[in-house]
Amino acid sequence: MSSAPFWRAFVDFFLPPKCPFCEDLTDSFFSGRPCPSCLSRIKFFSPPRCPRCGIGFPSPSEQDHLCSGCLSGEPPFAKARSLCPYEGLIAEIISRFKFGGVASLAKPLGILLAEYQDPEFPFSGIDLLIPVPLHTRRLRERGFNQSLLLAREVSRRRSIPLNFTALRRSRQTQPQTHLSGPQRQKNVRGAFEVRSAAGLVEKRVLLIDDVFTTGATVQECAKALLDAGAKSVDVLTLARVA
Repeated sequence: MSSAPFWRAFVDFFLPPKCPFCEDLTDSFFSGRPCPSCLSRIKFFSPPRCPRCGIGFPSPSEQDHLCSGCLSGEPPFAKARSLCPYEGLIAEIISRFKFGGVASLAKPLGILLAEYQDPEFPFSGIDLLIPVPLHTRRLRERGFNQSLLLAREVSRRRSIPLNFTALRRSRQTQPQTHLSGPQRQKNVRGAFEVRSAAGLVEKRVLLIDDVFTTGATVQECAKALLDAGAKSVDVLTLARVA
């Protein structure tokens, strides 16, 4: 008989399992997942949506179709998907993770990314995970790259190789938070470069980030990776700003 149930009960007794989001008691210390109550407070995206950038449409009676942005200017990435709108609980949790220095939230948030399911966005077609990089100065200030921590969790759970050194942010940029769409594009234009293309040629890359706002950052990253020989670049983020 396996001793695993005994040790699980032992750990749960002395370290009562808590939800990583609300810290209420939950079912299992070992899962690392948010509790059902917290998950019920997160509005996950569902069709209809743009098949290219993944933005949702308000009417459930609509069919998937290209949005005005993708029709007017085709993005360099093949497909982008976000789990949910950047609002409510998920916005609060990402803020705690990213700006509050709560690195432990990388696990439950990374689990949500790794468990994302979409038949038109299969993990099975991905060769390599690459997180959106931080400039070294911002990295020193924050202490960690939130996108790298998320990508590590996805890599571990999906068994997809992770490369966090190929892409670098070559210059310091302004924080994007209070910039308009055109200002964001100008701010990050040419801000990313590939250190070595050796491991990228003909690879299908999945770019990981926390929040998709205007798409300026991931588009610049995708351009750099494609110029270095990547076969395709898809994008997966936790949340998307409406």
